[in-house]
Amino acid sequence: MEKPGYLRWAASVLTGLWVTTGVAVPIGFALLTAIKAARGGMLGPELLGRPTVVLALLGSYVLAAMVGGWAAAWITLDNRRGLVAILSASHVATWLIALLSGSVPFPGWLILLLAGGAILGTVLGVDIRARQVASRSTLPPPE
Repeated sequence: MEKPGYLRWAASVLTGLWVTTGVAVPIGFALLTAIKAARGGMLGPELLGRPTVVLALLGSYVLAAMVGGWAAAWITLDNRRGLVAILSASHVATWLIALLSGSVPFPGWLILLLAGGAILGTVLGVDIRARQVASRSTLPPPE
């Protein structure tokens, strides 16, 4: 099978990152607005001590990364494992840069959890898209 060109790979990775961010922002806003309303208008760092809040944030980011991985797989799915590896590494690198630059007000453990959630979401999203393609094709599913 022909290897995808560099432009298609770059477009796929950028699409995955862009869509993940585009989905994560409204989900995060809605989630934090709901938490704020439930707490009488107060948000604070003590909320990160509550496992339910952390799991809700993490779950919403996994969902956003899943949509991003699915969108990236629309552009190229010739090498599914390669796409997952490159997109996951891009997510992790983005979170590590944010952590090292101090531009995100989250503690390091949460940033690392979000990076791991991005990997999980990416794998799930690309897999969902690959299954969609395989169900509509007479060709064997891509690796």
